Amino acid sequence: MGRFFGESHGPQVFFDDGLEALLNGPWQLLVFLGSFAVAALAVLVAVVGRAAGLLMLLAGAIPYGLIAQQVLSVRDQVQDAGFPLPRLDDPVEAFQSIRELLEIGAPIYFISAALLVVVGLARLVRGA
Repeated sequence: MGRFFGESHGPQVFFDDGLEALLNGPWQLLVFLGSFAVAALAVLVAVVGRAAGLLMLLAGAIPYGLIAQQVLSVRDQVQDAGFPLPRLDDPVEAFQSIRELLEIGAPIYFISAALLVVVGLARLVRGA
């Protein structure tokens, strides 16, 4: 599995290095994996007919919170080092360069997370 901006984490860590490698990883990895557990819990709660909107909202918001944390962290590190922040004069060009780096899995994951946020908010508003 290739590296993408640092350490490579994927399902193979469970088989290659065991649970110890997972527990010694960054806390963000554990939170990311936890978002799947929250989503599964939301499904179980909804299946038994209980209100699952808050769980859906939480499961969908976790990835975006992790991205925000990383962006703010990198921004602070770049500014502390005295480097200028890149400017995005052409958003389409920036999107194209990012799109080239991502495989189909990342867009599907974040679209699903966005859907969870929307469904979770809708269910919270309805009280379901």
